[in-house]
Amino acid sequence: MGRPHIEFFQTQMLPWQTGLYAGNRTEAESKTLSVDDESGAASLLIRYPAGWSQGGTGHLKADEELFVLDGALEVNGQHYGEHGYGHFPAGYARQSFEAPGGAVVLTFFSAVPEYVDGAAPEGLYDAKRLVERGDAKNEPYDDQFARLGSKRGPKDGRNLKLLREDPYSREHTWLLRADAKRKGGVIETHPTVEEMFLVFGENVGPYGPMKTGAYFWSPGGIEHGPFGLKAESLHFFRTIDGPLSTDFQDSEAPFDWESPFRPALPSELAHLANQEWSESEKF
Repeated sequence: MGRPHIEFFQTQMLPWQTGLYAGNRTEAESKTLSVDDESGAASLLIRYPAGWSQGGTGHLKADEELFVLDGALEVNGQHYGEHGYGHFPAGYARQSFEAPGGAVVLTFFSAVPEYVDGAAPEGLYDAKRLVERGDAKNEPYDDQFARLGSKRGPKDGRNLKLLREDPYSREHTWLLRADAKRKGGVIETHPTVEEMFLVFGENVGPYGPMKTGAYFWSPGGIEHGPFGLKAESLHFFRTIDGPLSTDFQDSEAPFDWESPFRPALPSELAHLANQEWSESEKF
């Protein structure tokens, strides 16, 4: 089955659980945002307490992609502060992995994150897929919208920061910063999965107002949009199994800044459509 369409919910609605969905990192807490019931791939928020560490030398059998929302991580001596980004392929050797002062980290696994002591078997690790961008927050935004299948860009108040392009699948991960009071008039369709986490801001679309902490998983071929920005916003995006490309279609309906919350959710998350949450909680 893979992952169903989720568009969208506020991650503040989910309770923190001990450990990860796969049962490891039991000293941390997590919220599972979506999980593939076939491959074990998943998207999570992980909250590490101050002083947390994964001792010893070992590796995961899965890719781990992370984006620090709050606090900091130290991975093999590399510092990942707020908005620090890393993509660690399966088999990546971990001499150290710790959160000295605690951290909240948006995390993605390509399969069940089974941790194995010692070095990875030959052929598992591919250094071409490693991305270490500990200081991504201070890297400049650029003009690569055409590369991601968009005809729009900085001139309409949006700026992009490409964090990763896989050398084989050409999957993309990027940050999109957008100005307030910008509304769109187009409906977008992508051939690949598009996944989004709203780092901060407020984005209004046909499913209602998305605020800081909102999350969606949109499979390929599903129409979504138009979207409007009520406040300056920062979005974290990624694609699965291919690069982003976009088909744009003009919307016939007028844009509605007051669109009510009416999410598209699978049955196991349907209760979130009526659940209250506090904007005082960041995530």
